[in-house]
Amino acid sequence: MASLVQMYKDVESSLEGMEIPPCPGILEQILAESRQEEPDFLRLTSLISEDMALAASLIKTVNSPYFGLRQRATSVQEALMLLGLELAARMVAGILLRHTFPSRADLDTLWDASIKVAVTSQWLTVRLGRGLGVRPADAYTFGLFRDCGMAILQLRNKNYPAVVQHARADAEEPFTATEQAALNLSHAVVGAKLASEWRLSETLAWAILLHHAFAGPLDELDDAQGLRLIAVAQLADKLLQDNGQLAADHEWDKLGARSLAVLNLDAPAYEALAEAAGLFIVGELPRLLP
Repeated sequence: MASLVQMYKDVESSLEGMEIPPCPGILEQILAESRQEEPDFLRLTSLISEDMALAASLIKTVNSPYFGLRQRATSVQEALMLLGLELAARMVAGILLRHTFPSRADLDTLWDASIKVAVTSQWLTVRLGRGLGVRPADAYTFGLFRDCGMAILQLRNKNYPAVVQHARADAEEPFTATEQAALNLSHAVVGAKLASEWRLSETLAWAILLHHAFAGPLDELDDAQGLRLIAVAQLADKLLQDNGQLAADHEWDKLGARSLAVLNLDAPAYEALAEAAGLFIVGELPRLLP
């Protein structure tokens, strides 16, 4: 896999003047501690508890019916114990991402769509089983961060909504090609930059960068897990659209065949999965969203 550093050098001129929200200090501390050989639960509890909104959001997430935990968390320490450090750190990253941006109706719509994709992606990885080779926590994180670059472009360019509308309506050109033609930049590049600066894995950053180039040869991404992350999220997006939870676009027409091939799903397997997913999305998903 090519170096992310080299990739950013290649697009440095496009990113010039672009304000990427820096990784919050609290997230850096949480990630650093969670990666220790013997993480200090009390220190992590203290770090998260210092931010009341963050602590409340984490506890609410842990107590979501989606995780199926028999015991409810009433404190940050219990939340960490029940959820596990790795997934808890990913949840914190997603919560902080949303809190980094101003509260606006258009951004709220974007975050709502992202959380739907994240939760459905996690459900899909569990449903498809360990043989898929993707951890549910990674699928959840990718769903949350996949389109985060859109929020930055939305704040930077007042014409961006029109660009997005055009990209969604185009049945042939890659979404990011439309952005590139209009802005000399794409949300995939910006999102990958943010993911990298927020200390997410290189696989996640590359997958964000290439998720709209998925139908091509993708020589740049030789990471099978990255390809599966893209495929799972695209399938989640398609299923959510089919069940009226997201606005329709043409991305499945461009990326669907590759997604099913990467996930090794033939027509009968896909139909069975889609039926089960519909029951989940209509019956369970609304109860699980913040």
